[in-house]
Amino acid sequence: MRTTIELPDELLMKAKSHAALAGLSMKQFFILAIQQAIQPRKHRKSPPVINGPTDRRVAILTPEQIDEAMFG
Repeated sequence: MRTTIELPDELLMKAKSHAALAGLSMKQFFILAIQQAIQPRKHRKSPPVINGPTDRRVAILTPEQIDEAMFG
């Protein structure tokens, strides 16, 4: 489907620059940008609480434990 949109000159120049740097046509660039904008976002979990507020020691977590806590 063909459509026409009006963009501010500065925004269009930035879009052209980003597309060129990525090796994309303007059509490809806008398709990717729109797909990313409408894609559902994953809800990030809050980081885990490490020890209680009275305990001054800090537990060391592995990268896997951090990933699991942050991304599920």
